[in-house]
Amino acid sequence: MLENINTDSVVAGIDMGGTNVRIMIADLAGEVRAYVKVEADLLPKQRTDAAPLVEQMLEALAQAECRAEDVAFVAAGIAGFDDEADRAWAERLTAGFGLACPSRAVNDAVIAHRGALAGGSGILVASGTGSILLAHTERGQWLRNYDFGHYAASGARFLGYETVYDALAGRETPGDAALVRDMLRFFRASDLRELAESASRGFGLSRERRDRLFGLFAPVVTRHAEAGSPIAVRVCDEALRQIGVGSDLLAAFFGGPDIPVSQTGSVAGSAYMLGGLQDMICSQPGRRFRWTAPRLTPAAGAILIAYESLGLSYGDSMADALENSPHSRL
Repeated sequence: MLENINTDSVVAGIDMGGTNVRIMIADLAGEVRAYVKVEADLLPKQRTDAAPLVEQMLEALAQAECRAEDVAFVAAGIAGFDDEADRAWAERLTAGFGLACPSRAVNDAVIAHRGALAGGSGILVASGTGSILLAHTERGQWLRNYDFGHYAASGARFLGYETVYDALAGRETPGDAALVRDMLRFFRASDLRELAESASRGFGLSRERRDRLFGLFAPVVTRHAEAGSPIAVRVCDEALRQIGVGSDLLAAFFGGPDIPVSQTGSVAGSAYMLGGLQDMICSQPGRRFRWTAPRLTPAAGAILIAYESLGLSYGDSMADALENSPHSRL
């Protein structure tokens, strides 16, 4: 691929999650030339119209002051690309951005891992719209908690659903008064009885729209967990427990004395969950984990994958260069 590279060449990194689509364009010296972020109205697998993706890429190219033919490689991290059965639609979606260059599509947790741990080994806890624990061992093996049939129900919608279910089941205490107040305000219900009636009808929404609604409620849950609401604390602590189980499953495949662990996603990055993750990793005797703050954004991780796919090996110097852009740092 190197024979087609020249001084005008750039690479594109795409972070296509369940909430936003982010495009980063960088030159071959690690200078970020463009960054575009657009809120997503559909999960990646649900997209059939490529026109908005092309428009977003054209905006990024204009910002970078380059042409489509200057893009030497595009790496895309796509939510929902979980196994080989998803490859066809994921690669079709990557091609939908309108670039004719070589490309590589991976799960969005892979680009997040590449950015957070700068290519090193360790475990990434990803909890946002979805949830996955992804390990890259010292021997270069990639392993997910999914591979064990394990799922840590720590995605945003799970926190939302479990909190509402507890309240509707009558498990609230006086300490949950503020949480219930904000819950009723969020779902536009006058009291829990009205909310229960709406819930019994599926809130009048399709499964996809309902999941999205409950995902949007998750920041209310984590905020009230930080304030001490018993229901919110219980829900968040259960999610943390499940993350801990998944981390321990993956830890068995590491040989070193210390296993770096980092995080990505709106849930994992909330104050309560982040504090809980750090306590879980660092404070319990017998664990071999070492908490590591994420170094680069997932979009910047995609840029690093694009460089590597071209056969360009810079070591840490390219990560150092990318860190100069505010869009590459969390």
